[in-house]
Amino acid sequence: MGIASRLYQLQATEQKLKAQKQLLKSTLSRLAQNDELAVAQAELAVLQEDRDSKRKVQRQLEWEVEELTAKIRGVSDQLYSGSVRNPKELVNLEQDRKSLKRHLGEKEDRLLEAMDATEAAEAEANRVNQDVARIGAEWDAEKPQLQQVKGESEASIQQLLQTRDALRAEIGPAHTGIYDSLLKSTGLAVVKVEQGRCKGCNITVPTGQWQQARSGEVVLCSSCGRILLVE
Repeated sequence: MGIASRLYQLQATEQKLKAQKQLLKSTLSRLAQNDELAVAQAELAVLQEDRDSKRKVQRQLEWEVEELTAKIRGVSDQLYSGSVRNPKELVNLEQDRKSLKRHLGEKEDRLLEAMDATEAAEAEANRVNQDVARIGAEWDAEKPQLQQVKGESEASIQQLLQTRDALRAEIGPAHTGIYDSLLKSTGLAVVKVEQGRCKGCNITVPTGQWQQARSGEVVLCSSCGRILLVE
């Protein structure tokens, strides 16, 4: 196997290594945190706070309705008990009763609105709470598979690291230095020649370069500067 072939194998190994490292990173991130669950939990917290606030308003209005109802009952008792005989006082009591009933009607209207708002807020919070439970259950069910992927990826990384190190040692620093420089500048250091064209730039490779590359020499494309591999 020529140097170009070994460098191509090194490149393929390092590409696989990069992919496995990215897979491991995403798998570890998925195991540590579920973004969809975090968003749903944050939404639920906001909805629960809104629901609790509306419940508080409803309870306050319920208390105020009870208080007004008790006051009206007390005034009515005075009006109809016969204990008050003064006409002016009776008129005042009747006016108080009418005023209290008017306020009671307003409070009851507000209470009905508050009850509707509380019911809607509870329904929305319950809906998102169900989403949280569903997403959490799906995540829990996914974790064993993620752990398996993590283990397989870690094993693959170790194997690829060994292969990479062995290839670099076999190839030697002179050629790996050229390879690393090209990799850094072009993103792809070694390219195949197919149907007489460099696969890096799609330019026709001169016959002399093609023959040199085929003989196993390290030849750089005269157009894009990448190492040519002729199989």
